[in-house]
Amino acid sequence: MTDLRWTIEPIEALERYATDWDTINRSYDDFTLMSYDFFSEAVKYLTEKPLKLAICHRKQEIVCISIIEKVCFGVSRTFQPSQSPLGAWIQSPGIPTQLLIKTLAQKLHRLPLGFSITQQDPNINSLNLRDISECQKLSYIETGSLNSVDDFDKFWESRGKNLRQNTNKAINRLNKEDEALSFKIINNKQDVDVAIDIYAQLESSGWKSDENTAITPENNQGLFYKNLFKKLADSKSVIIYQLLLGDKIIASDLTLISKGTTVILKTTYDEEFKRFSPATVLRKLQFEYIFKNENIKNIEFYGKMMDWHYRWTHETREMYHLNWLSTLGKYSKKIRDKIK
Repeated sequence: MTDLRWTIEPIEALERYATDWDTINRSYDDFTLMSYDFFSEAVKYLTEKPLKLAICHRKQEIVCISIIEKVCFGVSRTFQPSQSPLGAWIQSPGIPTQLLIKTLAQKLHRLPLGFSITQQDPNINSLNLRDISECQKLSYIETGSLNSVDDFDKFWESRGKNLRQNTNKAINRLNKEDEALSFKIINNKQDVDVAIDIYAQLESSGWKSDENTAITPENNQGLFYKNLFKKLADSKSVIIYQLLLGDKIIASDLTLISKGTTVILKTTYDEEFKRFSPATVLRKLQFEYIFKNENIKNIEFYGKMMDWHYRWTHETREMYHLNWLSTLGKYSKKIRDKIK
């Protein structure tokens, strides 16, 4: 396929390719996390390094679009903000990814050393790995998912004794408080702003605030989620879950919906109620709702598997980076490794 032609454009040109981006995304079931809406908001609010837009044509057809950032001399990678589970690379399935990487690296750098497509999910099959003899798949993290088509009561009974007992005890203790325990679902555009502001207030009052990783109503993270959720609410592709004690929200979850899959993006809780395990209580009520929803068949965690994940699922897989090094890049790496 020597007829591939790359152009490198300023990131400000991204909007011009919105239709092309989503046309390619439909090759992978129109996955929300790979959509133009998701990455356009990420570019707007989550950029830390200068970005460029790479467009690949085959004849008159656009066959690949990637948002890229320079790592060092001769090396680039896909744009990868921490809020995105997947790297910003979208391509037509018929073209070998290795060929696209090599030709892009040669376009980007006079002396290309390497390129990395970051954080890929084998369940999406968004890359064509027919021939990756010159590439290396590097393990990123083990992540988890959960099939949600079974009966919830049977699923709950199959969980470990400690999870069931501790969660039920927490619910009973909350029900003994002066205020009533309730569960709320928000997916209307007009309610998104307030719901995310409340989420941000909860998170910014907890331990994440000390590490400067919390959403606040005014910071770029908060604006990213607020604008993204408002965009996606029109197509009912978002749900914000809330656990309330009386009128007080004590835990909240931000999730996206995509073709029968719900993706859990972020969870927070009021640390004043930590002794009640509000995030776990919310998770149980949330999963019960999802299992009963015929339109949702799968739950994706998209985070590194932690102890608490294994209490809910053992369905795991390895996410990966796909790296390509030129001959000179491999030689440089060997020298660096020896020096280390």
